[in-house]
Amino acid sequence: MIADIPTGFDQWQWTQMPVANNTGAKAYFLQNPKTPDWELLKDFYPYCDRNKFDFWLCQIENKNWTFFKGTDDTWVLSKIITTDIEGAKLVGPFFVLSQTEQNGKEVWVYVSHYSLGDVQKILKLKYSQKIRSFRSIEMPNDLWEFKDGLGRLVFSQQGEYVVMVHVI
Repeated sequence: MIADIPTGFDQWQWTQMPVANNTGAKAYFLQNPKTPDWELLKDFYPYCDRNKFDFWLCQIENKNWTFFKGTDDTWVLSKIITTDIEGAKLVGPFFVLSQTEQNGKEVWVYVSHYSLGDVQKILKLKYSQKIRSFRSIEMPNDLWEFKDGLGRLVFSQQGEYVVMVHVI
């Protein structure tokens, strides 16, 4: 048993390998069974669905994990290594992909494995008092304008994932 592996995955046998020198990052290669029991994972993580590309993304205990089928049909489990980006203005069922500045404004990019409707419901509950208006660009209510200097947020469904761009 490997201590780092999330619950559910710890019922299987793994081989651990470093991903890169000097980072401490590790990948786990599934040994037994040869193919994942998706029903077992769904029991532990019902909010994280497998997509049709054999790629799974899930936030577990505030860490982002991916589980995917490699080119040699080996299944690989790994934490997604991101730099610690502090100061995100929004909190929800997503993680920060990047943060930059453009034209004097902060630009935050978030990604979520939840459906667009679920992400929007959660954010509406959390930020209802701070939303000034909703507008539609490509789909209904995909642009939110906030009050109090919180900027605007654009939602985009990209395959199995939701990408959000927050400009402040």
